[in-house]
Amino acid sequence: MKINVIGGGAIGLLTAAKLGRFHEVRLLTRTREQSEKIAVKGLHIGDEVIAVETLPSTDWQALGKADVWIVCVKQYNLPPIWEKLKLHAKAAVVFLQNGMNHTDFLQEEDFDYPIIVGSVEHGALRIDSHTVEHTGEAAIRLADLTDNYAEVLVNQLHKSDFPFLFEQDWHVMLGTKLIANAVINPLTAIYRVENGELLEHPAFEKIAEALCKEAADALGLEEEQQWANVRRIIYATKANLSSMHRDIQAGRMTEIESISGYVRNHAKQAVPYTDFVYYSILGLTKQQERTNQ
Repeated sequence: MKINVIGGGAIGLLTAAKLGRFHEVRLLTRTREQSEKIAVKGLHIGDEVIAVETLPSTDWQALGKADVWIVCVKQYNLPPIWEKLKLHAKAAVVFLQNGMNHTDFLQEEDFDYPIIVGSVEHGALRIDSHTVEHTGEAAIRLADLTDNYAEVLVNQLHKSDFPFLFEQDWHVMLGTKLIANAVINPLTAIYRVENGELLEHPAFEKIAEALCKEAADALGLEEEQQWANVRRIIYATKANLSSMHRDIQAGRMTEIESISGYVRNHAKQAVPYTDFVYYSILGLTKQQERTNQ
């Protein structure tokens, strides 16, 4: 298959590298510098070096046709990318983002090609412009937002060491991941702890459960099931630092708007715990920006 991957962050590099072993992959990066570095050195993942074609984001016209586009940019970078992409796609588009803000604006438009949303369960850490560390092996789950193509695509992309799984209900799939993110990401960033500590201290656990309840209610998902899933993820990733924790440490923009912001925007009643972590992360981001100046 001809696959265009957009985004040179951890998930974009991981996806391009893994799929590049079996498919014709082109990677669209934000900067020309990263594109040229990957062209010379290849994509490094573990002991493997995988050659993929790369282009900077200024060279949209040179991308050409593809059988599928996979979008791996952060939520806050998605709108301008999408404005360009929807003019070029003309084939199935897969969105691999944290949060659910993109589902709101994607459902407002009609397309001549399938729109698929995904949930990435892998752990990945970008080491440099051309190197990614696969920190946790899991799966990528895909579900149809429009049309009925996700299951076909799963069968085309699935490999035993990089599995793709089909899900019937995109809202449950993305909602389940969003709830986990709405609990783990802001709390670990605010308290500056590893994921596992959220269940090691009764006070942290009480707040985590309250956040889970608010998010589950806002998304219309069953609270007990979601809390059990959140606990499972915390135990499985207990030694990890969440992506939001790392973003705050590095002074980068966070995905709080697409995670806790989504819960706030879709809640039918007050969500005081979510409000607290939402505004706390906004405050920490500004504080970190001043520290880095």
